[in-house]
Amino acid sequence: MTYSQKRPGRPAVEVRDAPVEVYGTQWCANTQGVRRFLDREGVPYVYHDMEREAGAAERVMWWTGGDASHPTIQVGGEILVEPSLAELRSALAREGVM
Repeated sequence: MTYSQKRPGRPAVEVRDAPVEVYGTQWCANTQGVRRFLDREGVPYVYHDMEREAGAAERVMWWTGGDASHPTIQVGGEILVEPSLAELRSALAREGVM
């Protein structure tokens, strides 16, 4: 699990306080696109590598009914499976992150 901090000039957020969790793989272009989007927007998130972190893929498969879909993103209590950036932006706005 790795943590991405906010842009410079914004308050630091502890890992446990990050409102967004991204589940994906290093080789997935969509996962990396989501991470770049969150970084650009200054949204703190925790990244879970589904191939390296014990239990990460199983968690996603439980949420999706058996599919190891990535990226899967948890925003607050909402689970987004392979969302578009517009869907992600809406979820972040509902959570008050953006």
